[in-house]
Amino acid sequence: METWAWLAAYLVGFALLQLYLYRYFMRRSATADSSERTTLVGESRSRSLDPPENVPDGDLVSCTTCGAYNENDAMFTYCRECGDRLN
Repeated sequence: METWAWLAAYLVGFALLQLYLYRYFMRRSATADSSERTTLVGESRSRSLDPPENVPDGDLVSCTTCGAYNENDAMFTYCRECGDRLN
């Protein structure tokens, strides 16, 4: 009978963990507005909106949605600021 008690405790604990994770991620995605994206810690929104002085113009591409400057590399297909697809 002790095995059944451990199994039940495990299943209840696992279900509670899944519920907690579901609520955590749903709350986090509900608070993030499509116009306000989260940025990395220490990175300001105006950082990529102004073109950096030490980068040649050919190495940057401007986002058509928000105007942020992103690296012109085939590896990057989405804007760092708004998340829309780059041309």
